[in-house]
Amino acid sequence: MRNHRMYLFNFMWNIISKTWYILSVRRKETKWARVRLRELEQQLGGRLDDVTFHKVITSYGIYNPMMCDAFTRLRGRVSNRAERDRMLHYFICSSLFDNFCDRKELDQESLYEISFSPTVYQPKSFDESLFLYAHLLLKNYVRDKQWYETVTHRLYEAQEDSARQFNPSITDEEIEQITLHKGGYSVLLCHFYLDDPAGKEEQQCWYLIGGIIQLTNDLYDIYKDYQEGIVTLPNRMQDAYAFHDYFTGKITQLKKEIAALPFPNKTKQHLNISLMGICSFGLIAIKQLQKIQRQADALPNLKQLPRKQLIVDMEKPANLYYCMRQVYLHAKKLHQEKQFE
Repeated sequence: MRNHRMYLFNFMWNIISKTWYILSVRRKETKWARVRLRELEQQLGGRLDDVTFHKVITSYGIYNPMMCDAFTRLRGRVSNRAERDRMLHYFICSSLFDNFCDRKELDQESLYEISFSPTVYQPKSFDESLFLYAHLLLKNYVRDKQWYETVTHRLYEAQEDSARQFNPSITDEEIEQITLHKGGYSVLLCHFYLDDPAGKEEQQCWYLIGGIIQLTNDLYDIYKDYQEGIVTLPNRMQDAYAFHDYFTGKITQLKKEIAALPFPNKTKQHLNISLMGICSFGLIAIKQLQKIQRQADALPNLKQLPRKQLIVDMEKPANLYYCMRQVYLHAKKLHQEKQFE
């Protein structure tokens, strides 16, 4: 009982302090990113469209305190300004690459050339010039260039393969591989931009949380993906309870990798709580689908449900409570298994 009370106290303190930290850093870093991105625009003589501009700074403002600082805290610190600047350049690259693909601004040959021959590619627009600038800055910084090149190629292949998700006959196995690779390798890239080298176990944690994030994005985008004709595991889902088991299996795999990290138990537990917080967003979406299914053997046809039923309102008190409860339960289970004692 005493250990339970101590764990509960430590958990609540961690949640309160992490929430305060994320909110305060997010405001400050979003403000900094806005100024920094305007400086880059002025330097290169152009402007991003408003949607892309806000996507870059919003993604950066959320991602840096939630993800990057969760990993740097393994070494008893938060990310420094140089690391954060590189992370902003990463989101410039990822946001613009999404535009190049989704808006069909570049054909496949040009996408490959701008990605893997940036020093010879001739930009035809400001967006391409900004992408090249950020891409080369990151590439020149990276120490392990061979592994970096491998990861970027694997991510590119996953992005290319994602076009198959417009084909209704694609198999679940193919979708899963594309989803996990696309999310995993995009997040794995981020560890290259931090000052401290990451070992294989740590890189595996980056990769696994990336796959979970991509699955979560797909859970929140069920309605949108239906409208666009994109096939994902969530919008092909037939049984929300079975999908819950699948999703928690990914979480269990992640927790095992966290436990294997060569760091003090206390810092691993901090990372575990942070990453379980990210995983809880997916669990909330699945819980909503379970409510739709109720006690039936299968979900109704999701394609026929109104948008309102598929939208997850993260501001609802019940969802916030469920989120915290899931973090508590998943972190507590790992603690009770004495992997962090």
